[in-house]
Amino acid sequence: MLDFDQIIAPLNRDKLVRDHWGKSFARMQGTPGRFADLFTWNELNTVLETHRLMPPRFKLFKDGQLIDPARYITPPHMGTPRIDSGGLAVCLAEGASLILNDVQEVSPKLRQLMQVFQAALKTDTYANLYAAFHSQKAFDLHWDPQDSIILQLSGKKRWKVYKPTRLHPLEDDLEKPAQPTGDAVWEGVLKEGDAIYIPRGWWHVVHPLNEPSLHLTVSLTPPKGLDLLGWAVSKLRSEVQVRAGIPALLDGAARAAHMKSLRDLVTTTLSDAAMDDFLGEWDANIGHSPHIRLPGSSYAQFADIAEDSVVRLATLNRLPLAPFGGQFEFKAVGKLWTVPAVLVPALALLHNARSHPVSELSAALPDDSARADLKKSLAVLARSGVVLVEKNA
Repeated sequence: MLDFDQIIAPLNRDKLVRDHWGKSFARMQGTPGRFADLFTWNELNTVLETHRLMPPRFKLFKDGQLIDPARYITPPHMGTPRIDSGGLAVCLAEGASLILNDVQEVSPKLRQLMQVFQAALKTDTYANLYAAFHSQKAFDLHWDPQDSIILQLSGKKRWKVYKPTRLHPLEDDLEKPAQPTGDAVWEGVLKEGDAIYIPRGWWHVVHPLNEPSLHLTVSLTPPKGLDLLGWAVSKLRSEVQVRAGIPALLDGAARAAHMKSLRDLVTTTLSDAAMDDFLGEWDANIGHSPHIRLPGSSYAQFADIAEDSVVRLATLNRLPLAPFGGQFEFKAVGKLWTVPAVLVPALALLHNARSHPVSELSAALPDDSARADLKKSLAVLARSGVVLVEKNA
């Protein structure tokens, strides 16, 4: 599997973050075949033949219009709806483009690729696949509410990219951005092995070039100021002044005093350390990948934890460990957990994207007593579904 710098070469992560991330378009020219092994036409054929894919997960578009699924999905009265291969072939021959959303869920290689992006950019990621064949575009000129990195897997397409007409627009924004009237900042052909980065809100339109084209759009959802403020509000729910009613029926002095108390609380919550705390929780809670290890997991999950047991987190990316009264606490599976500080160096290593032998976690602890406590804690977390046990003695 390519590492992140190989994917975006000739850029690297530091240059992408410093010069372009959230700010400007970037083009990364590559060599033919650079992405060829990520997902092939044969793999697409197999997925379409062996998975029950329904709109909106699987859909066809042509010239900005959604193709009626009845044209390529068998009707319910003929049994369980499935892809109608004849109808699909006709729609594609007429110029429709095929779109398969969340394609990483049907491709182990693409799931691993999403983990590479997630680790590099500290954000949730998902991938949509676009297949085009003739010259009709799938969508009209538009902008997306997330950042995107596009990888041209096979063939080529012509792109036009325009600057945003409203900086950092939101999907449910108060104002609708006006369409651009100036020249494109980039117009060119994305060829096999090329990549581009498009920040949220940048307008673009894509034209197939009358040949088979397969590209992957990796969607990225980094945290926004609204996310930080929403996190702060969730923290403030524990404060009695926030839960209390406001003095709507009292005079101006009482209202001013109440506003001051709320303002002081907000200022304290949004301290200089607040962003680091928020980003720690954000990283802990970004999207996870399910890891299924049957039949073994149905036995290992409740077995005694040993040094050669292998564990990983189930639905958290990392444990959002926060200091609390000399110990550490974190939220998982709807519960608040408290662990002794001595176990934090081991528990902080737990991750969803990779597993660890317990012996590796134990090596981060100072003595046998702490190692014994770690095994007990992991057993409790396993029985609650916070931790997955993938192998046991």
